[in-house]
Amino acid sequence: MKRKYRKSSFKNKRLKQQQQQQILKMSSSIDFIASLISIQTNLYRIGGPIIIIIGTTSSIISLIVFCKKVLRKNPCSVYFVAFNVINFLYVYASILPTSLSLGYAFHFVTENLPICRLIIYTTFLFDCLSPFYLIMASVDRILITSSNVSVRQRSTCRLAYKCIIGGALFWMLFQSHALVWTNILQVESNYLYCYFSPVSC
Repeated sequence: MKRKYRKSSFKNKRLKQQQQQQILKMSSSIDFIASLISIQTNLYRIGGPIIIIIGTTSSIISLIVFCKKVLRKNPCSVYFVAFNVINFLYVYASILPTSLSLGYAFHFVTENLPICRLIIYTTFLFDCLSPFYLIMASVDRILITSSNVSVRQRSTCRLAYKCIIGGALFWMLFQSHALVWTNILQVESNYLYCYFSPVSC
């Protein structure tokens, strides 16, 4: 009887030790996750406004430079004006909502489905238009530096406006799926995020 009692008490002690170790591991993992969340919040709370200020200032200064009379007639300047306008809009369509949500717990995007879809759509749209206009500016430089006269004559403001409008229409249609398939998804009971909903084929 004594041996059985000793064995059972030894087993109970081992079980208690294992439970305590599991509790310690869980508490340490919870503390680690909480510290990561705190770091993320502080990064968006401090770094978000800094990025917004820098992005806004640089876009405005660039627009002032490229909108001068001397550069306004240059096709490359037209592309850079469009490029900076898109970058300015991208800052407030993507970085601002993310900073408000993760840094200041202002979750207006996940509280309204039309706003959620509009934010995702404009983010994708501006993310494609920005490099597109930069590529078109590079193509214009290739045209203007060509040794062929007929190729150089294709570098015109009229062509630049056509490419800007045509590119905008193309990418607006190309990213239109974001207006349909974007939804507010629930990962946990108290965590919502705005992104594409899984589509079953």
